[in-house]
Amino acid sequence: MTRPTLADRLARVAAPDRDHERGPREELRDGPTGVELTLPGLVARVSCLPLLRRDGTQAVRVALHAERAPGPVRVEVDGAEALVEGGAGRTRTLIFVPAVDAPRPAHVSLDVDGQHAEATLELRPQRRWQVHLVHQSHLDIGYTDPQHLVLDHHLRYLDAALDLAAATDDWPEPARFRWNVEATWPLERWLAVRPRAAREELLRRVREGRVEVCALPYSMHTEAYSIDELARTLRFADALRDEHGVEIVTAMQTDVPGAVPGLATLLAAAGIRYLAVAHNYAGRSVPYLHGGQDLRRPFWWRTAAGTRLLVWMTDSPHGIAYMEGNLLGLAESADVAEELLPEYLAALAEQPYPYSARHDWLGLLPDFEVTRRPYAHDVLHLRVQSVIADNAPPSLGPAEVVRDWNERWAAPELRVATNREFFELAEARLGDELDEWEGDWTDWWADGIGSAARAVGANRRAQGAVRTAQTLHALADRLAEEEPGWRAEADRTYEAMGLFDEHTWGSANPWADALEHYDSGALQWERKIGFGHEAYDRAHALRDAGAERLAHVFAPPAAAVASVLVVNGAGRPRSDVVRVFVPATRVGGEWSLDLAGPDGERVPFVLEPQPDARHRPEGRWLSFLARDVPACGWARYDFARGEGPDEDERGSEPVLDDGVLRCEVDVEQGVVSSLLDLASGRELVDGTRAFGFNGYVYDRYATAARFNHLSGRVPEGARWLLGSRSLAGHGTVVRRTSNPVWDELTVRLVADGCAFLESSYRLVRDTGRLDVANRLQKLPTAEKESVYFTFPFALDGARVEWEVTGGVAGNGHPRIPGSAPHMRAIRHWALLSDAQGAAAWAALEAPLVQLGTIHLPYRPFPATVPEGVAGDATIVSWAMNNLWDTNFPPEQGGETVFRYAVAPAAGRADAVVLAGALATPLAAVTLAGRSGADARARGSLLALDRPDVELVHLAPSRRGHDLVAFLHSQAEEPVDVEVAFGDLRVARVHVGTFLERDLRETGPRVRLEPGALVSLSLDLEGA
Repeated sequence: MTRPTLADRLARVAAPDRDHERGPREELRDGPTGVELTLPGLVARVSCLPLLRRDGTQAVRVALHAERAPGPVRVEVDGAEALVEGGAGRTRTLIFVPAVDAPRPAHVSLDVDGQHAEATLELRPQRRWQVHLVHQSHLDIGYTDPQHLVLDHHLRYLDAALDLAAATDDWPEPARFRWNVEATWPLERWLAVRPRAAREELLRRVREGRVEVCALPYSMHTEAYSIDELARTLRFADALRDEHGVEIVTAMQTDVPGAVPGLATLLAAAGIRYLAVAHNYAGRSVPYLHGGQDLRRPFWWRTAAGTRLLVWMTDSPHGIAYMEGNLLGLAESADVAEELLPEYLAALAEQPYPYSARHDWLGLLPDFEVTRRPYAHDVLHLRVQSVIADNAPPSLGPAEVVRDWNERWAAPELRVATNREFFELAEARLGDELDEWEGDWTDWWADGIGSAARAVGANRRAQGAVRTAQTLHALADRLAEEEPGWRAEADRTYEAMGLFDEHTWGSANPWADALEHYDSGALQWERKIGFGHEAYDRAHALRDAGAERLAHVFAPPAAAVASVLVVNGAGRPRSDVVRVFVPATRVGGEWSLDLAGPDGERVPFVLEPQPDARHRPEGRWLSFLARDVPACGWARYDFARGEGPDEDERGSEPVLDDGVLRCEVDVEQGVVSSLLDLASGRELVDGTRAFGFNGYVYDRYATAARFNHLSGRVPEGARWLLGSRSLAGHGTVVRRTSNPVWDELTVRLVADGCAFLESSYRLVRDTGRLDVANRLQKLPTAEKESVYFTFPFALDGARVEWEVTGGVAGNGHPRIPGSAPHMRAIRHWALLSDAQGAAAWAALEAPLVQLGTIHLPYRPFPATVPEGVAGDATIVSWAMNNLWDTNFPPEQGGETVFRYAVAPAAGRADAVVLAGALATPLAAVTLAGRSGADARARGSLLALDRPDVELVHLAPSRRGHDLVAFLHSQAEEPVDVEVAFGDLRVARVHVGTFLERDLRETGPRVRLEPGALVSLSLDLEGA
């Protein structure tokens, strides 16, 4: 067959949906395998098919392609013949020959209109395929309809699944309707609102294997989740096991092409053995150009801790991986399936890809080297829906196809199946011979996270605040001996965060503003963004409530005017700047004060007025450096009457110096020209590179806006798609302050794409850290654009690694083949090191990074900066973009802030500490008069002896213990961490999974594997 021309393919663009469905089918009907015979005006393709009858014969397919109507065509294969009444176009027939048990040649002849052609076909034994049809509906919370309608539809789908199961109870066992609940979020709602009889019926169907519940609540951009947020998504599945005895062993992750290593770690720890993923390559995803052809399925995904999941990846062309079975007619009829399925299986067994178009929607990519090997096994997992659509309802279609098919054919054998049925068979039959891979499976769609920077930033700040909030409340529970029911609010906060981070960010056409269907973009985005801001509001309200509870637990000394309690939620002592509101009523409206630390030492501080005081509580904002606040503990600072804080000094030089670091700023460009580590004399900034340190880069692209799935229709991305690039400049100093707490400089810049850009640089004295804040007023536009901030470090041949959820990625770290190489979504920290030393970098709001260059964000993602010019040790923070042509917001604007931190480092532990200072800062509260009874100036509940092991947060136990501490290891190797209990009187310690399962009693020394999230369940004396 000839490859269609570019003009042929472009001609189909006017009807992309029709081509979307017909392209692969036409290839299969044309006959992708076998030998070819040609006569004038006629081409025949003859091939063995894995289609066997019960009489012991196997099928040979003859596909005829005639330019004009010929006479009857006689085809003979090894003595068996067929007479085909030909016509113009395509004709297809089957000839059955005795099944062979070893390869042998067969003579093939073709006769028509007195002309003759012949060839030799190798008759081969055929695989007796076992094809599992996994019937499900892909949950897009939005996209096809506003979110509330989608939820309502999926509740009704569960009703329908019960009806269909009952309707097929007396069907042949392989054909009985089975339903795979891809996501538990609708199921949780369904169980809450359906009557007992319906609930009991569904649970009965689950136990008998007719309905399978998969573990995850929705498909996710796992890079956007914190480790504790991702862990929370598995709680409902765990509750089903507790409350109803439902064993859940599989998970499904659909649409999103990639996942973080933390997903594998958490699933394995939760007892999930199997993961079915269906990667959608729509848009700019090209994993097959970056090692993805080596990823044979199924395979083992090994975690850094040594556990593993069996993974099936539905690796289908044309961006509809989770509807591959629909392409083969498996939801329509056995007649349609008979035309397509055997051809597909033959091509799958003989060719690298079953379709010549491979993964390319319109064939616009250039040819590439095909190294993929044909599928090696005879068990197959095919997802199928009732129709080719997201949020599709269940139907009898797949069950009817299986019933009718198995009545006709001895092989392939079809079965309507659950995921578990397929995986258990695959593991038993193939487990020892499968490949094993480890590491991050970088998501090709993660760039979409940058399309809503303000909401993403709010959600990421909520992720830190909810950790601190839970620790504050758990601390108050212990000290006040009360528990006022705050846990439900924490659950609601995590749910809002999770619903913001899950993968459906908007409608199919997000720029439209209809009430329903694909064009309900504005409505869907209003609801989606609401989840992010709800998470922020709830997390910070919960944190403030926890602080206020502590404000009533502790008492200031009699001699103090007022006191401030500083709380450290980390597992190690911390020294850092604290900012807390001091109500005027707590100090009698008198601000001539001095501040003393826990040991009576004088503490320098800064008082700032309440902005817009007419509409806000009366008081001032207090900032000071709190030193050595105990691990998971507190320190009290006391006000006395005095002279008040020192006045700020108004400097003029663009040089900051805190005694540890010296920072020079190029005001004109608004970038750091030098950052000197005074102790070592080492320069951290490389000023010779194409972009400055914290340099603003604004790119515009030559692609059109508001065309659905345009990215999938763009030819190979070349640099001409980069329409323009500009840098910020014309800087002016708008603020330069120096006081006993910090040294700070703010520069206002002219920057394309913004009404204004202000870059602030601050050195907090004695912390050895440069804090950077870029505040900009983004001008919204639907034209395609990106905003970057660049950070070139002065390191030679740097090794770079960075934090991802549940693991660490970077050069030298293992990755799943086919991962996106051009960008990452990190949690917070990165570490750059060479033979002379290291530097740590952290980001708060912006998760996306690129390394060493800026890539064109269109396949195949070439670098836009000549090699070496940007610098291998340059981190590029990809702060904003609007590149997506569906689902994600088409434009973004408004005031937004992006915060970063930079510091010299000795190793990974320093990077973890730096990220903690940015993401989970010290909390503080002004004590509430004399109501408290605890007069201790400092205290600690527990401490860890390794800074690369995080104390994520404290919480009440869900398993009958008194208190739980969640620990997360970011160490490279398995480590033993010593847990010291300070003011806690601990009788027993149990270590277990993050779900408080598999508990075993332990001493104060706990073993943690890399990336592990574990629970320490504590029983307290006298509790």
